[in-house]
Amino acid sequence: MGTMGFARRASSLAIALGGLAGLGCKPLPPPPERIVLVVIDTLRADHLSPYAEGRKTPRIEALAQNGRVFTQASSSFHQTTMSMAALFTGRVPSLETGSVEKALAWNGKTWCGMRRFAQEEGAACVPGELPRLAEQLSKAGYWTVGVVTNTLLFQPLGYDQGFDEWVEIGRLASSDSTAGYQANAPRERESKHANRAIASVLDQRPTDHFFLYAHYMEAHDYSSHGVSYAKGVRRADRAVGGLIEILRERNLFDGTVFFLVSDHGERLTERHFTPGGPKHFGNPSFEEVLHVPLIVSPPQTDKEPDAYLRSDDVHRMILRTAGIDAPDPGELKEGELFVSEQWYQTYRNGRWKSYRRRGEDTIALVDLEADPAEKVDVSGQHPEIVAKHERRLRELSENLAVRGIDRTELTPEDKRRLRALGYLEAEENPAR
Repeated sequence: MGTMGFARRASSLAIALGGLAGLGCKPLPPPPERIVLVVIDTLRADHLSPYAEGRKTPRIEALAQNGRVFTQASSSFHQTTMSMAALFTGRVPSLETGSVEKALAWNGKTWCGMRRFAQEEGAACVPGELPRLAEQLSKAGYWTVGVVTNTLLFQPLGYDQGFDEWVEIGRLASSDSTAGYQANAPRERESKHANRAIASVLDQRPTDHFFLYAHYMEAHDYSSHGVSYAKGVRRADRAVGGLIEILRERNLFDGTVFFLVSDHGERLTERHFTPGGPKHFGNPSFEEVLHVPLIVSPPQTDKEPDAYLRSDDVHRMILRTAGIDAPDPGELKEGELFVSEQWYQTYRNGRWKSYRRRGEDTIALVDLEADPAEKVDVSGQHPEIVAKHERRLRELSENLAVRGIDRTELTPEDKRRLRALGYLEAEENPAR
């Protein structure tokens, strides 16, 4: 390592130790030379071999064997736009208006869940005022690269802010027509295209000190490829193997810390106390669309494997790994989850999870410890828990609300993005 590289690492270490000493936290190892964030879209934890016997995901298993497997990781929302905004900004996504009865309209300005931070009408879906993960890592000396395959993350929504290189896989030069977004079809966004782009970008890297974010769609696109969900997950496992091979071939694997996570899960054949939406459309958000894998390899974190962690917590974990002080803004308490949906509000605190459908007076309650499959509404047996949850729902609805609500409808561009991933019909016809 040259003199400048040594000075950079020493400076980063000093920042890390100084910041952690002030917080009274256990010091972490020096910041790694590289951080790789792998997001596998629509990936359930229980379909990976580190989480469930009988599953066959050997490449992810190899990462887990050298890492830490978190068993209680949860997406901050059941769709990509919200959960990735939470991961990139460290803030809780919200569609709240200040009233539990009504949510914001669902459109390209609101579906990132960060509208309350917008300071002007024309702000991006993820407003520029919010510091991003990539921006903070760039300031700490990392070269930042994003390779994305999900249409809903494409420019100009704001997810690219802070990346030195941002590559959108399958997007045509023009997106002015429906065909422009339909071109980002399953065949166009396969991992082989993403990994080819990653290899190309890394071959032109200005430094070995980088942050790489790779987003794969293999699990999401299982039905479009005519295969089972389990087979889609195995395809995603091979995508991860391809990425690892790219790094090994360039002598970049050693000295890299991997964060492997998903933006949300998927509903398959589960049945619950109320119907809910199909796939990962939520309304309400059952555990199979929220419980996601989180593997950190090597385990450069002081978080315990059973810690309850949301997407916004992963943001802070990555920054701390890089030696960057990342205090929690305190929007939610430790162990809490609030999913601000268009038709439902979902709240969890420990074993208890409640659901309120907007416009209705009753709140359903499940005991995840006794009933992890969420088959029985026990609200009538625990009125004291329901009352606590109702108070907290009202408080969060007020605290996370947008002021000066934007009443715009879905634009043609919004509809193209939603239709390209099969979401438009679900938003127009929510499940009860």
